[in-house]
Amino acid sequence: MTGKFKEKISDFFLSNRLLRKIRNFFNYVVLPFLIKAFLIFLLIILALISGAKIIKPAYFDEVYRKSSFYFLRYLHLDNHQFTEVKVIGNKRTSESEIVAIVNEIGKDHYNFIENSKEDAYQPIIKKIVIKIKEKLPWINEVVITRNMPNSISISVTEYEPFAIWHKDDEKYVADKDGNIVLVQDVEEFKDLLILSGEGGTSNVKSLFNIFAIDPNLSSQVYSATWIGGRRWDIRLDDGLLIKLPESNISEAWNGLLKIYNMQGAIVGLSVIDLRVEGKIYLEYGDSIVKEIKSL
Repeated sequence: MTGKFKEKISDFFLSNRLLRKIRNFFNYVVLPFLIKAFLIFLLIILALISGAKIIKPAYFDEVYRKSSFYFLRYLHLDNHQFTEVKVIGNKRTSESEIVAIVNEIGKDHYNFIENSKEDAYQPIIKKIVIKIKEKLPWINEVVITRNMPNSISISVTEYEPFAIWHKDDEKYVADKDGNIVLVQDVEEFKDLLILSGEGGTSNVKSLFNIFAIDPNLSSQVYSATWIGGRRWDIRLDDGLLIKLPESNISEAWNGLLKIYNMQGAIVGLSVIDLRVEGKIYLEYGDSIVKEIKSL
């Protein structure tokens, strides 16, 4: 009886003309209208959020911080204890240093969320990122992936050593963007380029770009000195001095490569002066200076 009754009910809803019209009206008129209305509403909300972020970024950040505070705190999603911490990408920074920071932040965060108000709140993940970059000098970028409830994966990107920079009796390692890290033992970096000159690290990117043109010549560069806050002097392992111009150094470096790759062209040279655009001055060991047009 139950099966036949269900079958009759089903046949009734399928065959009844009034119900069929109501169903068709809902499917072809009401439902498309609701979908369009929802999409328009969603676009308006996104536009308002984008406008608030552009026009009043401080207000937007305040709303976001308060929302995060209530959402994470009262739903108990901002846990402060992690049973598993996985670290990847670290070379010169030890995993134990990163894990110690996570544990330290976790302990402080528990007391913080219990006693603080929303205006001073920061999610624990954000705190960990800030503290890692603050305390560990080799770390460039930090990306944290959280697997609820108590496991996190920390992926770090470290600065890649490009040169050694000396300043005020201190020794630093600089990367290709000029970020510096103070080091005590430079033995590991003894084969790196030596930088000098006030402001040199702020302009080291230009060196990295031209050195990438010909790795063979670049491997022979011993030092680079930033002169007068304007340009570079390059010293090769064999003592040859190369004076680069203030601008268009890529073009000058390409001209240098043509000379350097000529058989016997650099024999006896002590200086290659590229400071004047369109000309190259060659100075030999006997102080003879020759001028040639740029190749």
